[in-house]
Amino acid sequence: MSKTQQEESLQKVLEAFTKGLTVLKEAIGLVHSANDQLPAGASQKAIQQKVEEAERLIQVGHAGMGESLGFQLCHCTWPPQVMASTGYTKETHVEQFTCPNCKKSVSLSGRKKPSEHVTAFDPYDVY
Repeated sequence: MSKTQQEESLQKVLEAFTKGLTVLKEAIGLVHSANDQLPAGASQKAIQQKVEEAERLIQVGHAGMGESLGFQLCHCTWPPQVMASTGYTKETHVEQFTCPNCKKSVSLSGRKKPSEHVTAFDPYDVY
């Protein structure tokens, strides 16, 4: 299998995994909503605890996946927040990242805007 085929295969796996996490998160939201309809008691409390545990594990998985793909993490919360790229500075073309939670922004020197021919799995080639 060529490097390009491996990258395409990995991309498909990551897309499927991301979609799976999204669906799981939606299902947990539905369970959470249904749990609110139950009368208060031990069962409702137990379900609520499991839903919160599942949500936390999804967040940890999301942060771990983001870190493994080279995304920056903000440590304003636990689990950490994955920081999204907000573009490049005009003067230096250094990439900016912003936390979706606390809005903290960081610049990474050495991560310059990639050229058009770079693949999705090796966008910066500076490591």
